Parts: sequence; C-alpha cells; structure tokens
Amino acid sequence: MRNRSRRTVRTLSPLLWLALAIGASSAVAAPDCTVALWGDSILYGGFGASTTNRIKEPPAVALKRIRPAWTIADYSMPGDSAHRRLPSFVLQPMPARVVVLQYGINDAGNRYPYQPALRAMVDYAKAAGKTPIITGLSQVRAGRMPLRDEYDTIARRVASEEGALFADWGAVRFDPADMADDIHPLQPYSTRLVERLALALDEVAPECAEPARQG
Repeated sequence: MRNRSRRTVRTLSPLLWLALAIGASSAVAAPDCTVALWGDSILYGGFGASTTNRIKEPPAVALKRIRPAWTIADYSMPGDSAHRRLPSFVLQPMPARVVVLQYGINDAGNRYPYQPALRAMVDYAKAAGKTPIITGLSQVRAGRMPLRDEYDTIARRVASEEGALFADWGAVRFDPADMADDIHPLQPYSTRLVERLALALDEVAPECAEPARQG
C-alpha cells in the first residue's frame, strides 16, 4: 500500500504543475488595454455653454463601441487646455497604459503657450512608463480660429520630437455641415475622429484591436 501511494503522488505531481503553468501563462497573456482620455470639449463630445449639451455618443462611448477590449477612463473637460491642465496633470497617478492628449483648441483660442505645456505632459506620461498619443487639433470652420493650423503644427512637432504617437485629427475628413457651431463636432465628425484615434490605439496595442461584433 505504501508503494502504491508513492506511485500515485508521482503521477499526480506533473499534472498539478501543468495546471499551474497553464494558469500562470493565461495570467501573463492577458493584454493591458487601458487608456486615459485627457482633453477638452471636443473629446468630451460637448457643445454650447452647458456641460449637459453633449452629442448622443460621446467619444469615450464611441471608442468603447468601436474597440470594446479597451477600458477607458475619461478625464476630458469642456473648456480645458494644456496650459491650464498641466499643473494638476503632473500630480495625477498614471495607471492607464495609454494616455491620450487632445489639447490645443482652447490653447489656440486664448493664445496660451501650448508647446511647453504639451511637451511637459508627454514627458510626465513617458516618465510613468506610459504611451502618449497626441491627437492634434480637429478642424474648425474657416476663419474662426486663426492659430488653429499653427498649434496643430506644434502638436505634430512635439509628438515627433518626444516620440509620442500622432493621431493627426486634422487629416480626418471635415464637412462644415457636421458641426454644432464653428468649433464643436456633431456626431458624424466626432465619430470619424474617434475612428482615427482607434487606429492609433491599434498601432500601440494590436492585441487590443478586436473590433466590435456586428449584429
């Protein structure tokens, strides 16, 4: 009986180790699909003077629909800018893998010093071991923001110099009819911007890129 017991232990032990190895492998394989959205009313999906004015599917909601694997923390705020947000941004914990920075519209509109603020945000995210994505500036109706192109160029340059991904929102198809006003997108344009952001996220983490199931 004693010998039989020893043989049983020898038989079960490799199976136990195999089960533990499979469990450990599954835990390691789980992808980190976490993203934090920092930006202004464009990323918030807002328009008008009240924060209750919001398109039906705000960007965070649209992104979750388009790329359901991502867990999204939405810190966007109407009226926000890189210049104003920087002092509190660099005090924030950075738990998400990807940090999206969608600033520039209000910086341009107020002639804020955009470049140093945006660069500092990117540096802070990178120092925390995160991957920053700069969206660049979305389009506005002609003549409504003279510094829009200049600030978009700044965003592109900061992304290039700091090694951040540039989503290039300015290159997304723009139709003035898809605007709530001179600056804020209605649903069609907002959704196109989110689709461009999703492609940037795919580049960072292809393992998180499974699209939403149809039907």
